[in-house]
Amino acid sequence: MSTWIEKGISLLRYIVESTDFGYTSFVFVGCLALFFIIYFLLRVQRAKRIWILLANLVFYAWSGSVSALMIVTATGVIVYLTSRRIETIYARSEGRKVDPALKKETRRYLILALCLILAVWVYVKVGRNFDLISVASFRDFSFLRTILVPLGISYYSLSSIGYLLDVYWKKTVPEHNFLTLFTVMIYFPHIVQGPISRYQKLTDQMHHLPGPNYKRVCYGLQLMLYGYIKKMVLADRIAVFTGQVFTNYKEYQGITFVVALLLSVFQIYMDFSGCVDIALGISEVIGIKLDQNFNHPFFSRSAEEFWRRWHITLGTWFKDYVYFPILVSPHYKKWSRQIKDKHGSTAGKVFGAVVPLGTVWILIGLWHGTGLTYILWGIYYGAIIIISVLIGDGYKRLSGRLKINTDSKAFHLFQCLRTGFIFLVGRLITAPGTIAASAWIFGSILTTFNPWALFDGTLLGIGLTASDFVILAAGFLFVLIISFLQERGSVREMISRRCLPIRWGLYIAAILVVLILGVYGAGYDASTFIYGQF
Repeated sequence: MSTWIEKGISLLRYIVESTDFGYTSFVFVGCLALFFIIYFLLRVQRAKRIWILLANLVFYAWSGSVSALMIVTATGVIVYLTSRRIETIYARSEGRKVDPALKKETRRYLILALCLILAVWVYVKVGRNFDLISVASFRDFSFLRTILVPLGISYYSLSSIGYLLDVYWKKTVPEHNFLTLFTVMIYFPHIVQGPISRYQKLTDQMHHLPGPNYKRVCYGLQLMLYGYIKKMVLADRIAVFTGQVFTNYKEYQGITFVVALLLSVFQIYMDFSGCVDIALGISEVIGIKLDQNFNHPFFSRSAEEFWRRWHITLGTWFKDYVYFPILVSPHYKKWSRQIKDKHGSTAGKVFGAVVPLGTVWILIGLWHGTGLTYILWGIYYGAIIIISVLIGDGYKRLSGRLKINTDSKAFHLFQCLRTGFIFLVGRLITAPGTIAASAWIFGSILTTFNPWALFDGTLLGIGLTASDFVILAAGFLFVLIISFLQERGSVREMISRRCLPIRWGLYIAAILVVLILGVYGAGYDASTFIYGQF
C-alpha cells in the first residue's frame, strides 16, 4: 500500500512541478485537450488553419525558444521565396520543356537556398564543439549554441530540401500562401521526431480540413494511448537501467552489458515508435494523415528489409533525393560503363552498389550525429547492405543446393533473429555514446563470463526492481501480441466491433496503465525522446 501511496505522491508532485511542454507532459496534454475542443468548434477552413498555426507557434516557442522560432521562421521565408522564384522563372519558358538557360538560373537560387538551410543545420550539429573552439581561440562562442538550436531541425531541414527539389524538378506546384507553408513546416505533431512528411501532401490536406468524426477521433486517441504506453511505461522504465549502465560502464561487466544492450534495442523502438504513434494519433484526431514510419521492423528477414520498415520516411527521403539522383546521374552512368568495360561485370556491379548505397549510409550516419560513432554506425550498416546485395544471388543458389526451405516458419524466425542481432551490434556502436565506451563494453562481453549475475540480484541494483522487470516483460508481450494482430488487420477495427462496455473498459485500463505505471519522479524528463536529439 505504501508503494502505491508513494507512487501517487510522486505523480502529483510531477503534475504540479511540470513546466516542460513535451508530448508526454501533463501541461501539453491539458493544452492539447483545449486545442481539440476549440478546433472542433471552428467551422471555417481558414480559421482552422490559423488555429493550427497558433498552436504550432505556442508549442515551438514553449518547447524550444523564441530565438529558435526566429531561425525556423527565417528558414521558412527562404524556402517560400525560393520556391516562388523558381516558379516565376519557369513561367518564362515557352512550352512544357524548360529552356536550359532558365534551368541554370533557377539552379543558382536553389543552390543558394540549400546552402543556407544546410549551413544552419550543420552549424547546430557541430554545436557540441563550440566549447572546444572557445578554448582554442580564447573567445566565448558558447552563446551561439543557445540561439541556433531549433526544435526538430533535422526533420524540417530534410522536408524543406525535399520540397525545394520537387519544385525545381517540377514534381510539385509551390504553395502560394506563406502561412500555409509555414504551418506545415512547424506542424507540432511531427516536428520533434517526424515522420518526415512531404510538404505537398500536407498542404493539400491543410486546404481541405475535415469536420469532427467520432470514429476518427476515437482511432486517433487510441493510437496516442498506445504511444504513451510505449514511451512512458516501457521506454522510460528501460532508460533508468540502460542510462545507469552506459554512463558508468566501468562499474559493470559481462552479462550486465548484454542485458543492457538487449533492453536498449527495445528502448529505442518503444521510444521512437511511441512518439510517432502520439504524433500520428494527434494528427488523425483533427483529420490530417501523416505518413506511417514503422511497419513491425523486427519481423524483417534482412537488414535491408529492416530499414524499409524502420523510420520509413527517412529511408524514403534518402532514396528519392540521394540514391536515385546518383543512379540517374550522367557522370555516374559514364563511370559505371567505364569500370564494367575495363574491369568486368563484377567490378561494375560492386561499383554500382558501393557508390550510391555507401553515400546514402554515410549521410544517414551523419544525419543521426556528427561524431565518429555515427559515421562508423553508417559504415557498418552500409557495408552489411552492400554485401547482402552483392551476394544475394549466390546466397539463393547456395540455399537451393543445401535444400533449405527458405519459406518455412523456422527459417523465417532464424532470419528475424539474425536481423535483430545485426541491430543489437549497431546499438553496441551507438548506445554507449563513445567509441571508447563501446570498445570497453565489447571487450568485457567477450572476456567476462558471469551468467550468475542474472540470478544473484546484480541486475536489481541498477535502478529497477523485480516489479519493474515484470512490468517490462508484460509490456513486451503486450506489444508483441498487438504487432502480430496488426499483421493480420487493424486492431482498432477489432476494438470498434466490441460492445460499448468492453471498448470503454479498454480505454480506461490504458489510461490507468499510463498514470499508474508510467515513470515519474526526480530526474525524470518526459519531454526527452531518443530521436528528438537528432
